[in-house]
Amino acid sequence: MTRVVFRFLATLLVLCSLPIHASELDLVDMVSERVGLTVRKSPVLYFFMPQATSLPVRFTLRDEHSISPVAEVFLPPPPRAGFWAIRLKDYAIQLDEDVQYRWYVSIARDPSRNEPDIVSGGVIERIDPQLVDYYHQACDRDSVLLALKAGLWVDGFGCLCELVEANPEDQKLRGLQE
Repeated sequence: MTRVVFRFLATLLVLCSLPIHASELDLVDMVSERVGLTVRKSPVLYFFMPQATSLPVRFTLRDEHSISPVAEVFLPPPPRAGFWAIRLKDYAIQLDEDVQYRWYVSIARDPSRNEPDIVSGGVIERIDPQLVDYYHQACDRDSVLLALKAGLWVDGFGCLCELVEANPEDQKLRGLQE
């Protein structure tokens, strides 16, 4: 399980913590190759901040059919480094099945200095749980592995983060997350 989770986390860190400095198209091309799958209507998305910031943080969700964003929400600036959750349920956002959504987290730098925003994100798609034989799993160590084996990276990582949050002194769990 450790090897599977570690490979997943390494991929997630590459996809979810890449800032854009040159061109937004560079990141879009990279993340469009990997779609994070979920069976949840309102999953929890995570982004990684390497350090605290007081700058404004914006979450944007777009589906593949619309021009306007499905959602655009300002998030509290992360007060420390680490993984930060975006609980779609908190914003009454539900994903439709078989629709790909592109999500972004952007940090607005000083516009008076013409500094580009820092942007990272990914692509997510909600699928039918029957396709992967994954139904209403409780969040425990076994369900992390089941989700990852089913290709449900969003659900597996979300469960792992919940376990770390509930058991902050468990170094084995924290090691899987890092």
